[in-house]
Amino acid sequence: MSRLFLPLFPAFLFPCLVPVQTYAQCDNADYTVQASNYSYSPSMLTIESGQSVAFLNMGGYHDVNGQINSITGAPYNNPEDFYLSPVSGNSSGACIGVVVFDVEGTYQYDCSIGNHAAYGMVAFITVESSALPSGCTYDFACNYNSNAVVDDGSCEISSCALQGDITGDGAVAVDDLLVLLSAFGQSL
Repeated sequence: MSRLFLPLFPAFLFPCLVPVQTYAQCDNADYTVQASNYSYSPSMLTIESGQSVAFLNMGGYHDVNGQINSITGAPYNNPEDFYLSPVSGNSSGACIGVVVFDVEGTYQYDCSIGNHAAYGMVAFITVESSALPSGCTYDFACNYNSNAVVDDGSCEISSCALQGDITGDGAVAVDDLLVLLSAFGQSL
């Protein structure tokens, strides 16, 4: 499922979209697409599953429409629909939003403002499978995967007892060491 991050818009404005998390910073995305002059740059982008794309408006008034083709009115039939509301751009780049693409496939999108799509403001993102094995990379977690290179956010620490958590409080700390030392040298 793709996670969609919109710059602080009420969720009731977009009832048909996947669950929305607010994210107004475009700085930490894996890739950046710039919108300006009736175009997206780059107009074709290939990324790996789980990577994020920030959309920056460098001038004008643009949105990112991955739902309905603005020229034909037909659905794009993307692996998942996505939409980022329009913002006014500036030369330093205004963040339209960030989308994390988790489902593999080809995504087409356009700018649905006025005739922007008809003027050529159409682009594609191809999402391929991640070349790096993903899983839980935290060795203290119950489901630690020693083969994982990319952490996928699945780590579980509350569903199992931590090794060395003698007091059962969910943490290995000084109190566990004190319990162990107090029993050191005793025998049954």
